[in-house]
Amino acid sequence: MLVLPIRKVRSILKSSGFENEVGRCIELAEKASRAGNYALGALVVLNGEILAESGSSLIGDNDDPSAHPEMIVVRHAARRMKSRYLEGAYLVSTLEPCPMCTSVAIWAKMSGVVFGATQMDAIQWAAEHPDDVFTWRQIEIPVRRVVTMGTPRLEVYEEVRRKECKALFSLNENSAVDAESSGCSVAGGGQG
Repeated sequence: MLVLPIRKVRSILKSSGFENEVGRCIELAEKASRAGNYALGALVVLNGEILAESGSSLIGDNDDPSAHPEMIVVRHAARRMKSRYLEGAYLVSTLEPCPMCTSVAIWAKMSGVVFGATQMDAIQWAAEHPDDVFTWRQIEIPVRRVVTMGTPRLEVYEEVRRKECKALFSLNENSAVDAESSGCSVAGGGQG
């Protein structure tokens, strides 16, 4: 039986080199917003290669409350890699992932989580812009707290292109639905 060493606790970092990946997530979020969904985008990247990407499809997509874009991309990346473990990969999102999405990154043994806007940004936006559809509800447990509770301890890169990611919230004000889909695409595999 092969026993792998447990990774040491890694520091919470603010700069990352993930600016391009967050930029792609911003594009996915904009597309999701145009389709009438939350302006959220996520992807999984491994060694510079995007394994899966998705904008939000929570509204009108088979009523699955766990269908956050982060969950979708981890599921698709795992299928693509034919493994439940995505060691060396990073989960990248426009918004700080919720505890469920952070936990799936831990269960997948990913290397880290990268995000732009923070949970507190979403909470503040929701308080200032009440909306019956786009509630921006949060479970107030930050990523950095969740990763300290699991193994492996993931790297956390926060506030990458935060200003641009925060601006995405406003896209859902009076959002008009267009015909574009915001579904998931798996690199090399089309719509998923």
